[in-house]
Amino acid sequence: MYHSVIENMRPYTIILPIIAFLCVTADIPYAAEGTDITAQHTQEHKNTYPVFTAPEMKLLSEYFTNSSDFTRISGGAEFGVSPATGLHLEAGYVLSDFSQDGFDDILRHSLFIKGEKIISESTSILANVSENFYDNNNTNLNGGVFVRYQPFAHMFTELSFRHFDIIDTVLPFNNLTYSYVVTIGSLDLDIKSDDYKVFLLYTPVEKVSFASEIIYGDYSDSNEKKSFMFEAGYQVLDSPYLRTAYNYFYLDMKEPAPLTKGGEYVESAYWDPANFETHTLRLEYRQDYREHISFGAEGDLSYTPKSGGLSMAAFLSASYRFTGQSSLRFDVRGFDQDKGIDRQGEADRYWATNYTVTFQHRF
Repeated sequence: MYHSVIENMRPYTIILPIIAFLCVTADIPYAAEGTDITAQHTQEHKNTYPVFTAPEMKLLSEYFTNSSDFTRISGGAEFGVSPATGLHLEAGYVLSDFSQDGFDDILRHSLFIKGEKIISESTSILANVSENFYDNNNTNLNGGVFVRYQPFAHMFTELSFRHFDIIDTVLPFNNLTYSYVVTIGSLDLDIKSDDYKVFLLYTPVEKVSFASEIIYGDYSDSNEKKSFMFEAGYQVLDSPYLRTAYNYFYLDMKEPAPLTKGGEYVESAYWDPANFETHTLRLEYRQDYREHISFGAEGDLSYTPKSGGLSMAAFLSASYRFTGQSSLRFDVRGFDQDKGIDRQGEADRYWATNYTVTFQHRF
């Protein structure tokens, strides 16, 4: 048992010292860009964590289901604080229930801690560690390290490493409709991944952005994942916020996924396409109405050359600010694909829906 614990801890011989480093270097002054690195944003606003910033709390819930009869329900809480200049820490708990027709339900308790440290005007480092406790007797320690660097005003980069259960390819309370691991088989077989990622965001002129991302994943079942993303976007309006974008996505799994069995049901433990690619056109909208209400919407139309299929996605969000300290946000997301695709070729229609509710309060 002692040797098993040592083996499980090996991926964190780097991550744990980095979290300690975040704490002991908290007096380094900084001024840095925002931490949102998605292609939909261009790092234009300043975001700092001054000394003794008021703590904040979030209560979160989500519901996800798809045409494979897979359902994921989660609820959780996280607490954040900025105890010193340039340092932000968060800790929390998430309870998740995973179910799929023909398979036994799986319940998971997750505890996590994460931190961000702004090192200089151009560099920040993030780290996280989480422990997942499953009622099928699996217990997994996950973690990640993210180094963000902005060499000049118009360019942003991130290098990262993640060790995680592949069911969390997209983390809880994020947009699960675009996750490509949404079956219970990955939990039955306890499959994990070591992901290495390079991300680049470039804004050559105001309102124009280009983003790219390369990921290599080393799965614990000896499979390998390669993915690539490129996006070009243009912000048409400031108020309301209106942006249009083109996105290209590529995903390739080196080997077929292993099979998992539940009663009379047998299926792949995860989606395992070979040389899958999509082309997507996207339109994004955001607007504040009055002082307390905000709405957002996004529409995506995608084409998959390999199957000749079309898919549509629609995302709606609404936020209500009760006071300057408290807010409530709702997200509704839907995805529908007329022709699916798997490793053998074309597959049946696929759809997914995702709902999240978030309450945030700053003390």
